[in-house]
Amino acid sequence: MSKVYSTDLRECVLAAIEGGLSKMAAHRTFGLSRSTIDHWITLREQTGSVAPRAVRRRRGRQLQGAAFEAFVERQAHATLDEMVQAWQQETGVGLSTMSFSRALRALKWTRKKRVGLDLRSSD
Repeated sequence: MSKVYSTDLRECVLAAIEGGLSKMAAHRTFGLSRSTIDHWITLREQTGSVAPRAVRRRRGRQLQGAAFEAFVERQAHATLDEMVQAWQQETGVGLSTMSFSRALRALKWTRKKRVGLDLRSSD
């Protein structure tokens, strides 16, 4: 994740550039990349401020409740991929296999990791 610089630093750098300091000199003096300085200039032109934008973290869809648990019970013998497809057909909501796997783990639902072989002799 990229570093979030303070608004004071952003304003200080842009004030120095407006005062006659070149972008290259600002880059060397403040230890910032040129693209960061260019981004701040564009941000100020677009929004009138150089304050960092609020970071929106996406949260995965929550698969909780009795309906999901009932679905898992019905699909107990299906593979993870088959469960994902069945969920999409039933609800119309598409999910990644990883999201579905995390939801199953939250329910403490275990699944078979691989098919076992019966190595006992049939004699």
